[in-house]
Amino acid sequence: MLVRFWGVRGSIPSPPDEVQIKEQMLSLLEYASVKDISDTYNREQVLQDFLARRPVLVGGNTSCVELRTDGKIIIFDMGTGMRNLGRFLLNETAPDSLAEYHIFLSHTHWDHIQGFPFFLPAYLPQNRICFYSAHPDLRSRLELQQDPVFFPVKLENMASRMEFIQMEADCHIELGSLLIENRELYHPGKSFAYSVKKGNKKFVFATDSEYKDTTSSAAGKYVSFFRDADLLVFDAQYTFSEGIRKEDWGHSTSVAGVDLAVEAGVKRLALFHHEPENDDLKLNSMLTQALRYRRINYPDSGLEILLSYEGLEIEI
Repeated sequence: MLVRFWGVRGSIPSPPDEVQIKEQMLSLLEYASVKDISDTYNREQVLQDFLARRPVLVGGNTSCVELRTDGKIIIFDMGTGMRNLGRFLLNETAPDSLAEYHIFLSHTHWDHIQGFPFFLPAYLPQNRICFYSAHPDLRSRLELQQDPVFFPVKLENMASRMEFIQMEADCHIELGSLLIENRELYHPGKSFAYSVKKGNKKFVFATDSEYKDTTSSAAGKYVSFFRDADLLVFDAQYTFSEGIRKEDWGHSTSVAGVDLAVEAGVKRLALFHHEPENDDLKLNSMLTQALRYRRINYPDSGLEILLSYEGLEIEI
């Protein structure tokens, strides 16, 4: 299984502003001022060294994650990161080649669907797109998003062949050799997590959820769903204090993610759905806090914690 992250922000696209870009440029200039940048090779090397030393550049696009396995392309959510995914998919195939995409939607809040009208493969008649959702009216929701009042191209005018598969809540389907299961989460309007199993490998995508009580008795249905995942993509939008202040907003914290992941025996935890108000430095600080929390509270745990960012690739 290969997992690629195309959009990792929550709520609204949040590209870096002028101040953040200026700070990054100044940091690079200061770093390069004592380096040899006399030729192109040295300049590229200095840039790579600088990027390796500085905090992760997270990116500003909203939720979109790609999974490649069993010869299939599976996409989780259709946030603005889907635009770049579409361009990538077109560049890797011949113009007239046939392609099939399987899209699993957590829910239809804007930040999880707003990239689909800009997904170029959806405009090609030879392509087939299968949508999977536990929401019963997905097609009408996407049609509403592309009503001419809001967008110039109707859903029905996108040339690809579209199929909508209704999933029952907390049930599973088989897709080739893959077993794909969903689990209802606590979020306004309902959100759904997905697990993908192939042999002894397991991937879980669980965004947009709030966990008010992470004790075993209260969180058992989530722990069992996350059990033994090789990678858990987890909504960690808030700090611990923000999570308390924003009760019932439907989002979670890295602390809850660590608690649940350790209890479930997860191997890697990817913090996801980042708060749009938080810049890269803040997000990297939140990662440091999560690592410290795990080290203090679960010193014997082998859980790996990472910050999801655009361009991140993980092989399972």
